[in-house]
Amino acid sequence: MWPQVYFNWLRNFSPTGSVEIYPEISDSFETNLPNVFVIGDLTGVPLLKMAAESGVQVWKHIPEISNNRLDAVIIGSGPAGVSCAMEAKRLGKKYLVLESNLPFQTIQSYPKKKPIFAEPKEFQSNSSIKILDTVKEDLLKDLNQILKQNPINLETNQRVISIRKDHAGYVLETETGSTYQTNSVVIAMGKSGDPKKLGIKGENESNVSYRLIDPKETSGSSVIIVGGGDTALESAILCSEYAKEITIIHRGGDFSKAKSENKNLVLTLESEGKVKIIFESELQEITPSFVFVKTKQSAIKIKADLIYVMIGTLPPIGFFERVGIKLQNQKNIMDWVGLTGLVSFAMTAYFGKASFYGPIWFSFLASFSAFISAVSLITYAIIVWKKRETKFDHWKIFKFSYFLFVFFYFLTVYFSSSYQGYHLLGKYPSFHYTFLYSLTILVFGIRRMIVRKTDYIFYQTLSLIGIQVFFLFLLPELILPALGELGYLGSQDGYIRTEIFPSDAYWKAYGFILAWPLSMGVLYDGGITKFWLVYGISFSFVFIPFLVYRYGKGAYCGWICSCGGLAETLGDEYRQKMPHSKTAYRFEHSGQYILFLAAILTFLKLVGVFGKFYFPSFILGEMVADSVKWIYDIVVDIGLAGVVGVGCYFFYSGRVWCRMFCPLASLMHIYARFSQFRIFSDKKKCISCNICTKNCHQGIDVMGYASRGIPMDSVQCVRCSACVSLCPTDVLQFGKLNGNQVTFDLLDAKMRK
Repeated sequence: MWPQVYFNWLRNFSPTGSVEIYPEISDSFETNLPNVFVIGDLTGVPLLKMAAESGVQVWKHIPEISNNRLDAVIIGSGPAGVSCAMEAKRLGKKYLVLESNLPFQTIQSYPKKKPIFAEPKEFQSNSSIKILDTVKEDLLKDLNQILKQNPINLETNQRVISIRKDHAGYVLETETGSTYQTNSVVIAMGKSGDPKKLGIKGENESNVSYRLIDPKETSGSSVIIVGGGDTALESAILCSEYAKEITIIHRGGDFSKAKSENKNLVLTLESEGKVKIIFESELQEITPSFVFVKTKQSAIKIKADLIYVMIGTLPPIGFFERVGIKLQNQKNIMDWVGLTGLVSFAMTAYFGKASFYGPIWFSFLASFSAFISAVSLITYAIIVWKKRETKFDHWKIFKFSYFLFVFFYFLTVYFSSSYQGYHLLGKYPSFHYTFLYSLTILVFGIRRMIVRKTDYIFYQTLSLIGIQVFFLFLLPELILPALGELGYLGSQDGYIRTEIFPSDAYWKAYGFILAWPLSMGVLYDGGITKFWLVYGISFSFVFIPFLVYRYGKGAYCGWICSCGGLAETLGDEYRQKMPHSKTAYRFEHSGQYILFLAAILTFLKLVGVFGKFYFPSFILGEMVADSVKWIYDIVVDIGLAGVVGVGCYFFYSGRVWCRMFCPLASLMHIYARFSQFRIFSDKKKCISCNICTKNCHQGIDVMGYASRGIPMDSVQCVRCSACVSLCPTDVLQFGKLNGNQVTFDLLDAKMRK
C-alpha cells in the first residue's frame, strides 16, 4: 500500500494522456516512402494558417526530375492542398490535385457560424491563401474566391485508393479506376477521417451524429452532446438558440482542453438554464428516445431526440497502412532488427569493457553479442537493399557511416585486447569506449546545434559536450595520468595522491561530475577517503538539491549528466519514440526501488568501512553489501544503464534509462517535488495539438498541463526545451514559482526558433 501512496505523491496527479497517431515524417515533410510527402493537419498541427504554409514549404523538398510524368500529384483540396497547387503553378510545375469530394469539404462540413481563429497571430505565411479571424461562411467565401481567381488543375470525386511504386516513380489509382503517373506525391487530405466511436450499445441508431451541420435541425429537440473539447462546446453554443434542452456529457472534471471563450460561454448558458452539464460521466447506452448515463454517484436516464458524439476523429490510418506509409511509433521488421543489433552491440561494449575486471563469462557474453550484432547489421543492410524505400540524404549517409566506424572500431579494440593481448594506444577497451562515447556526444551535439537553432539549445549542448569531453574523458583518462607521471600531483604521500586519487586511482575523477548513486563509487568504496566522503555527501545531498530547488531536475540531467548528454545529442532525432502508454506511466518510477537498494548497500558499506575499527561485528554489513554489490553492478550499471539504456535509443528514445531506472534521477524526483521550477503555459494560446507531449522524451503529458493552464511541475522534466521551442503558438515558458510570484527564465526568450 505505502509504495503506491509514495508514487502518487511523486507523480502529484500529473496528467497521463497519450499522443495521437500520425504518419512518421521528416523535417522536410517526407514519409518513409521516398518522394511521398505529408502536409497540413496530418503533420500534427491543426492550424489552417500553418497548413497553408506547409503547402508552400514542401516544394523546397520535392525533387526536380525530368520526364513525362507529373512532378507531383496532390491528394486533397483543403487549404494545404490548394496552397500547394498554387505554389506549384507559380513555380511552373506539372501537377494535379485529386479530391474525393469537393474543394474545402472539411471546412464546408463545419457547423454554421463556427468561429475561425487565425493562429498563430504573429505568423506571416508565404501562401497565397490568407487565413483571418472570421466564421465558417466568410472563410469559405474567401477561399472559393481565391480559387476562382487562381484556377488550379483539379479533379473532384476522385478518391485515391492506392499508391504503387514503379520503376520511375509512383502510380496512383482512384475508385473510378483512373490511374496517374507521377514522380512525387503530396498527401494533404487532412485528419478528418473516421470519427472516434464510443463502443456502446445503440451507437448506430439513426438519431446519432458525429458532426453538427445546421443547428436549426435541433429546433424543439432534446439534445445530448458528448465531449468536452472546442467542437462539443461550440456545438452546444450554436444549438442553444434552437434546441429545447441541451445536456453535455463529459468524462472529465472540467473543460480543460477547450478555449476559455467557449468554456465561459457554455458556463454562462448553464447559469441561464439553457445547457445542463454532467461532468465525470460516461454514456452507457443509446435508444431511439433516451440515453443511459453513468455518473460518479449513479446511473441516470435522460431524454434524447438527437445525440452528437463530438470526441474527435481518427486520422486515415487504414489508408496509410494500405499504401505502406509508416505511422509514428509503428514498429516494423527493420525496427526489430535494429533493436536487436543495437542491444547486442551495447552488450558487447558494456560487458566487453568490464570483462577485464569481471568474471570470464563476461568475455563469452561480449563475444557472442558481437556475433549477434554483426548478423543484425548484415540483415538490416539486406532489408534496406531489397526494399530500397529508404531515401539516403547526406546526413543519413554520414550517420550510418559513423555507426559502422564505431561498430568496427570497438570490436577491433575488444577482440585484439581479449584474444591477442594487444592494447591499442596501450589502453584497455574501457578507455576506447569512453573515447567513442565522448566523440558521439561531440558529433551529434554539433548536429543538434545546427538543426535546432535556438540559443538555449546552443548553450545547453555546449555544456554537455564540454563536461563530457573534458571532465569525463580527457581529465581522468589522459590529463591526470600524465600529470601524475610528470610529478605535478605531488608525492605519493601527498594529499592529492592519498585523499583524492589514492593509489593513483584517477578514475575517481568521474565522481566530480557523476554523483551518487549514478556513480556508486563516489560513496561505495572500500578505500574511501575523507575527501570523497565529504565531497560525495555534499554533492549528492547539498549541491544537487539546491540546484534542483532553483532550476529543476533538468539543471543536472539536461546540462551536466553524461547520460543526458548522449540522450540529448544522439537521441535527439528519436525523442518522439518515447511511449506514453499506461504501462509506461506505471513503470516510470521503477528507479525508486533501485535507489532504495543503492541506499541500503551504501549505508552497510560505509558503516562497515568506518565502524569496523570500533565494532568489529560491523564488518558483516560490509560483507553483505559486497556480496550483493556485484549483482547490482551487473543488473543496474551494465544491464539497465548500458544495455537497455543505450540499446533502446532508436526504438524507444534515448531517455528510457533516465525516465525509468536511473537511481540519481529517482533521488532528484524527491528533490523536485519541492522545486521552484515550472513550465508555465498561456492556456488561451493552446490549440491542443499534442506536439509538446509527442516530443517529450521523458513521457510527460505536457499538453495535459498546457490545455488546463496549470504550471507543469512533473518531476520527470529534464529542461530539454523541446516542448517550448517546438510549440507552434508559443504557449510555454520556463520559470520559477516562489509563493505567488512568478519569474521567467532569462534564456526563455531565446528558446524558440
